[in-house]
Amino acid sequence: MISPIATSAVVLALCATMTFAAPPVEQNTADTQQVIAEERLSVIVQAVQKVSPSVASVVVSGIQRVPIFNDPFYRDFFGLGPATTRRFTVQSGSAVMISSAGEFLTNQHVVGGADTIRLLLPNGESRLAEVIGTSPELDVALLKCNPEGMEPAQLGAAKNLLVGEWLVAVGYPVGGRRGLTEESRVRPTVTVGVVSALERSFVPSTRQQTRSSLFYPDMIQTDAAINPGNSGGPLANASGEVVGINTFILSDTGGSQGLGFAIPIERALKAADEIRTYGRVRRVNFSGLQFYRSISDEKAASIGLEEGQGLMVADPGIADEAGLRRDDVIIDVDRKPVRNFDDAQLALVPRFVGDQVTLGVWRNESRIELQLVLTEAQDQ
Repeated sequence: MISPIATSAVVLALCATMTFAAPPVEQNTADTQQVIAEERLSVIVQAVQKVSPSVASVVVSGIQRVPIFNDPFYRDFFGLGPATTRRFTVQSGSAVMISSAGEFLTNQHVVGGADTIRLLLPNGESRLAEVIGTSPELDVALLKCNPEGMEPAQLGAAKNLLVGEWLVAVGYPVGGRRGLTEESRVRPTVTVGVVSALERSFVPSTRQQTRSSLFYPDMIQTDAAINPGNSGGPLANASGEVVGINTFILSDTGGSQGLGFAIPIERALKAADEIRTYGRVRRVNFSGLQFYRSISDEKAASIGLEEGQGLMVADPGIADEAGLRRDDVIIDVDRKPVRNFDDAQLALVPRFVGDQVTLGVWRNESRIELQLVLTEAQDQ
């Protein structure tokens, strides 16, 4: 029988004859560097690398009329009228290339009233661009310039977005700022955020930092920082596909507060198709269609509707061809509820000629559906 002391001696003897090789330091370092390199090349970085080469800075110059005497004292004392002078102005925005023909999408409010438009490209070149057409109602503009050396962005679909997924905003919010070097001006700024919400809609009375009298339906909301100068630039998903055109922010300071909004790319591309084909976005014919201002609670109750639901038709106008009648109540458009005139505007404004709209109508205390095919207004 072997004693415990003898066993310990044998083990010690074996350990004395064994050698343990430590992993090479160089190998450990190489593996670590490889892991770091893979982590740095994240999906966000890859998305930025895909979309950035297709984004340009839009530099717009023009002549603006401004009052000569802004001080009310001078106007009143000297009896001066609203005299104006012409002033040369420069503003900037962003644009994204959408076709190999050199077409760029941007916002109409970026290029509206411009005398000259230049695109500063990521390779440092400055090229003149022409306006193919604009849609003030949709706040979309289509530009074109020499496409040599540039590739169009990959286009995605806003309809497939999920709340919470990653988004990348690319643009030139500091394009014309004082002190920025010429070399730096051609390098886009990248910000990252998520889809904060979908189908956010705005009417003129509730907007800030946007253009007057415009309805913005079904916008993409993101917390990716968007600032003045980002307008017209792309909002891309984690695959580097453009899903929206950055358009405006809600802010008390004028800077980003995490409330940015983008036009869904499908709407912008449809507008581009209209401009490319017709030189404009054809206006939809809603001739004669009129609504009563509101439905009283008593009236709603008498026809079996809940309070505040629906918009009563005063005159069906062009929609009589779809079967709409006076005193019908439109309660939804394509299953989106209609409670007031703003709801109706938001449901119908982003439509295009040829679209088919499903009107949910309350008639004889029951809901029916009418199909309205939108035609072109003749008084363009």
